[in-house]
Amino acid sequence: MEFTHVPPGPPSDQAQQYMVRMRDGVRLATDVYLPEGDGPFPVVLTRLPYDKNGEIIRVDVFAEALLERGYALVAQDTRGKFRSEGETVPWVNEAYDGYDTIDWIANQPWSNGRVGMTGLSYVGFTQWAALSTNHPALRAIAPRSTNTNLGAAQLTPGEPEWGFYFKYVMDFYVVNDLLAHEEDYDWSRRPLVNAFEEAVEQMGVRPPAMDMHLSARPPLRRFPEGHPLDAKPVPVLLSLGWFDPYCRGEAVRDYHAMIANPAWRPLVHLRLGPTDHDDTRLDDRPAAVEHQGSIDIPLLTPEQIRAWFDGELRFFDRYLKADADVEPLPPVEYQLAHSDEVRHTCAWPPPEATRRVLHLAGGQLVSRRDAAATAVSWVHDPDKLVPTATNLWSLLVAEWPDYRATADRDDVLTFRGDPQTEPLELAGPVTFHGTVTTTGPEMDLFAFLLDLEPDGSARFICRGQQRLTATDPTEVSMSVGEAGYVVRPGHSLLLMLCSSDYPDFIPLTGTRERWWFATSMRSTTQTVEIGGRAGARLELTVL
Repeated sequence: MEFTHVPPGPPSDQAQQYMVRMRDGVRLATDVYLPEGDGPFPVVLTRLPYDKNGEIIRVDVFAEALLERGYALVAQDTRGKFRSEGETVPWVNEAYDGYDTIDWIANQPWSNGRVGMTGLSYVGFTQWAALSTNHPALRAIAPRSTNTNLGAAQLTPGEPEWGFYFKYVMDFYVVNDLLAHEEDYDWSRRPLVNAFEEAVEQMGVRPPAMDMHLSARPPLRRFPEGHPLDAKPVPVLLSLGWFDPYCRGEAVRDYHAMIANPAWRPLVHLRLGPTDHDDTRLDDRPAAVEHQGSIDIPLLTPEQIRAWFDGELRFFDRYLKADADVEPLPPVEYQLAHSDEVRHTCAWPPPEATRRVLHLAGGQLVSRRDAAATAVSWVHDPDKLVPTATNLWSLLVAEWPDYRATADRDDVLTFRGDPQTEPLELAGPVTFHGTVTTTGPEMDLFAFLLDLEPDGSARFICRGQQRLTATDPTEVSMSVGEAGYVVRPGHSLLLMLCSSDYPDFIPLTGTRERWWFATSMRSTTQTVEIGGRAGARLELTVL
């Protein structure tokens, strides 16, 4: 496995370059883009670990859009990345570094003292971190495809460990540059940790965060001044995609926590649409992809990027410019997959949505529960794991996999609904209820809701997963995610149950050994009850 340094891109000739000093003396590389005119200007800040002059995040496109609108843009390499100084460790420095950067901006002659923030994924997390410090100049944030729990081993507490966060520190947080590699890590190695220890030897440096993330619960102190949702509320535009794991995870919890607080509620705006984590829209497939080592970058056009960023500009006009002439944003704006209609509502899920329950029975999803109770089982074999359908989790729409081969496996249970005679609009949470048992010390339960198309292909709608101690019959109510999807006439719902999704999620060994370090494995049998009073069922939110 060979590693290649990818250094920072050339400095922008449109920006002024600074090294901004943090409270501990570390200096962070910072670009300032100024619009025409005398100023001072409202400022939008983006702090990223992916190179402010690179191709992963198109800062140049955002700069053009913001400058046209009369904003200054400040783009900064986070601590330890590319041109910035400091130790290359994720998550833990963003709160104070964000505060100190905002403080520097507020005291510049070209700044009017009003700062907003924008960005997706980790760049969205830096917004939450900065908000937690209560800097008075931070007036609005627009986090996208992210949540306040970013960096935890589980997408949501109580789930299987997500493999990506460990791989993330191996790919992005080794040295200042990106260390690219054409080959993927060998996920078949036993014990698995040896594959990464060999990579460390070949890189010649041990990522500072590697050992922290080998813990199932990394001891992260992201917010030394307190949780962001306990900070003084500011206007928030939270943008999420139906095909992004963060939509199903803590991001929706963040939304519900905010609107449950009367101080936050009038300031929160939620946008939901048919996108994956890297902003590829279902309507825009197929998206071109550029390979940089092992990293796939969707090549969205500037027009595609601007299409959704225009919504952020309206948000900033309203709250950062404090322009009362700008029409108020709706509390919720959403677009279902396979629908052209952009809808507005007062809350999520839409108040007009209703609940529909489908029961599992003999390989089918039916509206009436079978009175007779039975049980169905499948085997979790650690040597024959259910494979992850995508090459990269963040490219679910860009890759748009067909799950039919997975559904045909012996270690997967499937339950099919009747073909739709009219469109079925799913708009809100999907929940699996059932009673399960395992012959092992623990079990993982994965539930995929799929769209079974007339040609036999099976496409993703939403997914959920949970780790359970179920040596005795155990009742479970498990989130299967947030669905925003139109099941078209002739298509059917397909529920798929299994116990692994590897390597996206770190599986169970069937023993009490943890997968990273295990040398022995054991198959286990999982059982779910069908029919009768405890029979499994799927609860949908429909329009």
